[in-house]
Amino acid sequence: FFHRYPSDAVFYAGKSALLTHGDRKASDACRYYAALICAAFHGFKKDKLLNKKFYKNVSRLGWFGNDPLHQEIINIAEGSFKKRKGYDDGIRAGGYVIKALEAALWAFWSDKESFEKGVLLAVNLGDDTDTIAAIYGQLAGAVYGYDRLPSEWEDIN
Repeated sequence: FFHRYPSDAVFYAGKSALLTHGDRKASDACRYYAALICAAFHGFKKDKLLNKKFYKNVSRLGWFGNDPLHQEIINIAEGSFKKRKGYDDGIRAGGYVIKALEAALWAFWSDKESFEKGVLLAVNLGDDTDTIAAIYGQLAGAVYGYDRLPSEWEDIN
């Protein structure tokens, strides 16, 4: 598991994105998200993950090597998703990587520590709902753990 070696996880997350998306923004969005998930596995709490200094702090640890993130991803890392009114404040769930990442992080920021609430927030944005919920679920799962899933979601038969 690469989470033991965050700089490797970040590097390979970016490389894997390039297999299907030739855009640097897509690669950098995956690198940033990998850093968030690694940090969660390393015990970072939600407030530290969503702190506007998270990117700078883990960059100092070498997690991003010598390859800084695209400015639009840095804007997200610094809190562009923190919009109280969500959709009414411009959060959109389209398939574009910037909007998708921002929407998933908005749902995580707004979920009141509830996996179920976060998924509902993500899908209620409309548009590319399954993608946004899947992105949200990765980070929420890493932070909250399996035990916090609603019990009715556990049996898929």
